Amino acid sequence: MIVNGKSDKNIRKNRIFYGWYIVAGAWIIQCLNGGLFFNAFQLYFVHLRSEFSWSRSQVALAFSLSRAESGLLGPIQGWAVDKFGTRVILVIGTIIYAVGFFLLSRVQTLIQFYLSYIVISLGASLGGFITVNSALANWFNKKRAKAMGFAATGWGVSGLAVTPLVIILDLIGWRGTAFWSGVLVLVVAIPVSLMMRHAPEPHGYLPDGQIIEDNDDAEDKNAFLDEPYMSTREALKGGAFWFLSLGHASALVAVAGVNALFIPHLTENLSISAVTGASIFTLLTVVMVFAQGSIGVFGDRLNKRVLIVICMMGHTIALLFLTFAKSAGMVVVFAVLHGLSWGFRGPLMTSIRADYFGRGSFATIMGWSSLIIQIGTTTGPLIGAGIGDAVGTYSPAFGVFAGFTLLGAFFFAAAKPPKLTQNVSISQ
Repeated sequence: MIVNGKSDKNIRKNRIFYGWYIVAGAWIIQCLNGGLFFNAFQLYFVHLRSEFSWSRSQVALAFSLSRAESGLLGPIQGWAVDKFGTRVILVIGTIIYAVGFFLLSRVQTLIQFYLSYIVISLGASLGGFITVNSALANWFNKKRAKAMGFAATGWGVSGLAVTPLVIILDLIGWRGTAFWSGVLVLVVAIPVSLMMRHAPEPHGYLPDGQIIEDNDDAEDKNAFLDEPYMSTREALKGGAFWFLSLGHASALVAVAGVNALFIPHLTENLSISAVTGASIFTLLTVVMVFAQGSIGVFGDRLNKRVLIVICMMGHTIALLFLTFAKSAGMVVVFAVLHGLSWGFRGPLMTSIRADYFGRGSFATIMGWSSLIIQIGTTTGPLIGAGIGDAVGTYSPAFGVFAGFTLLGAFFFAAAKPPKLTQNVSISQ
């Protein structure tokens, strides 16, 4: 397909490369998803157990069910993003996301809680990670890790909402917090979703901001058609896909487990108040945001696979500190190491897939990968809650998580880059 350099003139008139507006939109969307859903779960956890006397495992199961649903959705979502583009899927996901919060605010039974959380997860998935990162993978190439790193700071900054959410939950209750979260999603995320674009070529750009001029020769206009990529079928047959997916899943066992159980562990097992725990989690978030924002300095220049292995080892050491923590000081050491490892690793794990498999089927490949990744997110909270119910403390669970991150380091070390053979055509 020959791209018309005059298409979407309003985008072309921007002095700033429109790809950076895509980064800003992805930042806002990930901030809302992380703050209102992923990071907030541990706070709802405490209030729901107090009001309904549900066990740790019963509440944690909601998060695990939602992550399982997200994983099963992945291949369909990835295909839909590659087929219909980023904007359509984001708008649909945003509406579902808001409806889920409205349903959560009306919950009276455990089944209703599970159903509402599944709806929230469906919306967060469609209007979240795979969708926005597919756009970023299309709009950037040489600056891909930098762009994804900046966008990921939205997820990181969302952790700063933990302390305000503790206060808001005490002031208006968890039902009021859920309702107004739905309102916030509609007011903010719908306009942002409408300004997103799936790929640069239909708007007269190549990745990283190179402009396609009308007077370019045919070879220049069709330069992007020579960009190699790997089809979904080829990727699924290769070892790189499976090693990256298993490594990612191993990391998310720990991340999801910590996010669901960190505050309950501090308050129930270490006698640290929820406010102090939220402050330490804020420190973790600040460190993570610093790492996400600075990954662009070296993430596109050094070997991403080696950097990810180092980050996984950092997770392992951090989790051992949390396992044997007897004081707030040891928890702070965990927060710093975990935040650095998470912040550097996250953007690298996404951008390395675009490097390995190209842009042509990126969303679909990420969708299939999510089937494996979400096993980690699903089992992490269940493992931790199950151990907590069995022995009365979460400490051994964090040691188990450390074993998973160590295993993940070996998976990433084994993920050698594949050879790309096909040519890409981006038209949305």
